[in-house]
Amino acid sequence: MNWSLRLQERVWGLAPWDAGRITDEWFRAHFEYAADVVQHWMGNVLDLPTARLLNFGCGDGITDLALVLRHGATAIHGVDIRREYAKLPRIAREQLGMSRIPAALTFETITPSAPLAGKRPLVDGIMSWSTFEHVQRDQLAPIFHDLYACLRPGGYFFIQIEPLFYSPYGSHLRRYDDVPWHHLLATEEELWSVIQAHDGPIDAAETDFGFADFGVDGYKKFVFNEYRALNRLTADELVAITTGAGFKLVRQERRSLDMPIPVALRGKYPDDWLLNNEIFLLLSK
Repeated sequence: MNWSLRLQERVWGLAPWDAGRITDEWFRAHFEYAADVVQHWMGNVLDLPTARLLNFGCGDGITDLALVLRHGATAIHGVDIRREYAKLPRIAREQLGMSRIPAALTFETITPSAPLAGKRPLVDGIMSWSTFEHVQRDQLAPIFHDLYACLRPGGYFFIQIEPLFYSPYGSHLRRYDDVPWHHLLATEEELWSVIQAHDGPIDAAETDFGFADFGVDGYKKFVFNEYRALNRLTADELVAITTGAGFKLVRQERRSLDMPIPVALRGKYPDDWLLNNEIFLLLSK
């Protein structure tokens, strides 16, 4: 913990920032929309300015930064298996003109399935944004049991997943392939051919800050490997696994797309799997 920076911020305040400088659409989506969703779900049950929060799968930390700057959070610890959060000081400087990120933010790289409980004080709230569809199935139950142990009694856990695997764009490949349910209709070889053949820009809102690390062809391979590793979790399974780990279901919202289901998929999978694109889940201990 950087106590000198905390003291500096107490005296002088946070480093100045200006949202009018934002030019990157990935940054904007996570700084505005994602942070507002988290605040809507968690801010109604926790006092964010006094709560100790854990972000499981924090990614580049943009949403955490927004929760501090826009919603008054004062203690967020982000964990992830990748170190995308290391880019946050540069990103905050480029997109907001910030000279330093707030002392309220701390980050840690973790090993997949390594327990977190007992390493830090219990937290008041846990959040996770589009992360658990990427966790290996055999790790889901142990991780949720571990996160249950990280949460104080009376604390809350907010989970969002979008898109769910069986939904029209559940492959996470829409950057390159805009055909609904193509991942359920085509072979892996056919999907890879579509991605390889893609030429031109991809949606700016879907271009994260890791794109430059891989290059055009490397990013295609990375995204496709991420698709192949998806655990195909459904909303019902998520509820069952989390409540099986001891969490109490407080509230949920499932968002579905209004699209005609292809004849080839009718009866092969339940309609609600095929149309349910997103789930928001609020749990408590």
